[in-house]
Parts: sequence; C-alpha cells; structure tokens
Amino acid sequence: MTTMAMLEIDDLRAGYDGIEVLHGVDLTVEEGEIVALVGSNGAGKTTTTRAIAGIVESMGGSIRYRGDEIGGEDPHEIVERGIVQVPEDRDLFTGLSVRENLLLGAQTDDAKADRGSTIEEAFDLFPRLEERADQRAGTMSGGEQQMLTLARALMGAPDLLVLDEPSTGLAPQLVADMFGTIAEIHDSGLTVLIIEQNVQQTLELADRGYVMENGRITLDGTGDELLDDEGVVEAYLGV
Repeated sequence: MTTMAMLEIDDLRAGYDGIEVLHGVDLTVEEGEIVALVGSNGAGKTTTTRAIAGIVESMGGSIRYRGDEIGGEDPHEIVERGIVQVPEDRDLFTGLSVRENLLLGAQTDDAKADRGSTIEEAFDLFPRLEERADQRAGTMSGGEQQMLTLARALMGAPDLLVLDEPSTGLAPQLVADMFGTIAEIHDSGLTVLIIEQNVQQTLELADRGYVMENGRITLDGTGDELLDDEGVVEAYLGV
C-alpha cells in the first residue's frame, strides 16, 4: 500500500502576467523529511514557493497537500492548512517590536490560543530575540532579522515549513548557525522544504533534493547522491 505524500506537485505551470516561469514541475515532500530545491538565481525556485503559498496563480498542473488540491486557494487558507512560508525578503513589520512581530505570526485560531507557549519556545530557540523583545525590528542586524522571520513563522504552528533562501545576506558563521537551527527545528518533528542557492550545505542537510534549471526539475535524488553528481559539482560547487 502506497503512502500519501504530505505535499505533491504534479506538472505545475505558473508565472506572472501570463508569462510562464514554471514548465511542468514535479516535486514531492514526505512527512518528516527535509527536502531541498536548489538551483541558480532565476531558476524558478521562488516562483515555486509562491505557487505553493497561493501568492502566484498556477496556469496548470496540481498542488496537493495531504491529498487535497490547494491550487487556487487563498494564502490565508493555505496557512490554516498548516503550510507556513519564510519569505526571502523577510517582510517584517520594521516599526513594531520583536514581540509584536512574533505575535502577528500566530494567525490561525489554534496558533492564537497557544501563542503564550509558542513565544516562549521561540525565545528558547533564539535567546537573542528575548533579549531584544521590545526593540523595533527595523533596528536589528540582518542576522537578527532573519532569526525573527523564522521565529515568526514558527509562531504559526506549521506542519510544513517552506524556507525561501534563509541564508541570504548572512555572514558565513551566521549561515552555519542558521542551518544548525533548521536541523534543530526538523528534529523537533517539523517537515521542511528549503529553497537555497547555498547548494553544499543545503544538500548536506536534506534527505532528498531537486535541482531546478529554467523552470524545470532536471535532477533529483538523495542529498548525498546529488552531492556526488558530477554535473551538480561542476555547476554549483565550483569544482
């Protein structure tokens, strides 16, 4: 008997203003996995995440979550299903405090009911945020803002966390810290889909991965298999 994937994308076509960017994308995420979607800038990775989140309207194909079609649903409906995205641009409320930004992450009824405990969990995961709980988000460093963006997503009590370029703009040590945090979040039981240009560290972290080029999946396999692939090494690892 086959098991149902948590997220199933079949032959997805999507884009902007009638111009197709994704040309028949197939991708699955099983519950409990870390799945990576890697590729160069402009390959279509962010468009994929936006289609999953309901921000970009699909032009064809299917996006199913726990067996239900979610293509065409509004973003708030997708969040209520348990899919929460961490956007590349962070999209914080810079004039509000760290605490206020975190509380705004708890949008569903269940998340609002539990936000007293989840904010404490966020502070345990990121002690720096507790130290700066009353500081305006716009005055924080880039690394601190990225912590806040991730913590705010966790306030939504997701089942599937979609990370879009979480290492963007971070210093090398902070990149290592961020990947360590993602591993810790996954170990707590969360399923993760991570979109990244940092191919080496992402595939080392992932159970499975997909390589995207020009809006198409060109290769897939375990993280180790992709790291051993000659084409991946030449194209993305600078060897």
